[in-house]
Amino acid sequence: MQRRAAAAYFAFFLVISVAAYAYIGVAESQQPAVSLDADAELTNESTFTVDGTEYTATNIHMSGGGGGHGGGGGSMAADLSWTNESSQYTATVEHNTTTTYQNDTYRVLTDSNESTVTLEEELNVSALLAEDSSVKNTLATQNGTEYVVYRSNNTQVPLTEWLPEPETVSFSTGDTYPYATDSGTQETTISEVTADGATLEWVAPRENTIELSEGGNVTLSGQQFFTHFPDHHTVQIVPIQQYDQYQATLDQQDYFHERKNGIWGVSILSGIAAVLMLGMAYMPVRG
Repeated sequence: MQRRAAAAYFAFFLVISVAAYAYIGVAESQQPAVSLDADAELTNESTFTVDGTEYTATNIHMSGGGGGHGGGGGSMAADLSWTNESSQYTATVEHNTTTTYQNDTYRVLTDSNESTVTLEEELNVSALLAEDSSVKNTLATQNGTEYVVYRSNNTQVPLTEWLPEPETVSFSTGDTYPYATDSGTQETTISEVTADGATLEWVAPRENTIELSEGGNVTLSGQQFFTHFPDHHTVQIVPIQQYDQYQATLDQQDYFHERKNGIWGVSILSGIAAVLMLGMAYMPVRG
């Protein structure tokens, strides 16, 4: 009698477990799907244009951590790059520093009272001495003052008196200033002059890159969008007006997964109960 009852319970729990498992398979086809009217659907290296600016999608990939809707171990991400052809740049040249001008070295001298930037040629003393055969190639120093020594009679002349007048070039606020950079000379405009230095401004192209994430907002050419990854190879650029619809679908998906996890629990617990009932049916009976 005990074994018949245990066998009946075993069959009961086994049916529940199998039925719950079968329902999970059917329910997968009923999962709410995100359906959006995207302005662009991009794969790696594909482009789209907003108000004359071309944007390129790259590096579509699964990023680690975080977890997304659906219980995954990560979330999708991608890079979006474009060129701003008229970006505003600024730089500062400091007072009493050196710079390169027409392939020579000049010292920067700023005057806030006159709002001027003066470039004063840095004289190469060693080269000038070597070029003048009438003087020695080394200087003499007395009481902290440097002197040029003439070869004929050892006459000494203060270095400051012997040196030629350095070449100078002056610029004022609003003038075009040749700013030396690592990539060459950039034509800039002097916008402000202080005792500490001068502020320069210019317009030039600038490369920009931002990272796109699932559901993240992005502003492109003054227009607002958000991004959605329908699969591991595609990113959609969607007008922000559809965000409420997108969020409602995600909420439905969360509720769907909660119910599916509950059915999984029923299937697993029923299976365990069936095994226990079967084991109890074959336990030895005392007496």
